[in-house]
Amino acid sequence: MPIGLLGPINSGAAVGSNGAATANNSSTVQLWGEVLAIYVKYNDSPPAGTTDVTVTTVGTSPAPPATTLQSLPNAATDGWFYPRTQIQTTAGTGLTYDGTNKVEEPIPVCDYVNVKIDQANAADNVDVWILYRC
Repeated sequence: MPIGLLGPINSGAAVGSNGAATANNSSTVQLWGEVLAIYVKYNDSPPAGTTDVTVTTVGTSPAPPATTLQSLPNAATDGWFYPRTQIQTTAGTGLTYDGTNKVEEPIPVCDYVNVKIDQANAADNVDVWILYRC
């Protein structure tokens, strides 16, 4: 299966007072595939004690409802993240290998992606790249 890279998607410059500034921006193209990894790069000097980054699907019809791909509360360190979703039975119960270890898979997406930064300082922003399998 081919691998693709979407990004960078920039959150836009945060607006508001320091520690409470926010911004969000969506991709201009749809992501069609399974999310394997997300790279987040913090720009300017967001405060690690308060800055939240959330990467979600947009969820506007006819797309499925919005889902969170990655949530990074109170952080400001660049890095790769590997979001997964737990596989469920037809009854909605999460599957496990041995009762303790979850059975997880990459998150499937057919939607635009939104990047939001909250509780940052004015003008802070983030860039996000998404590695996906088509």
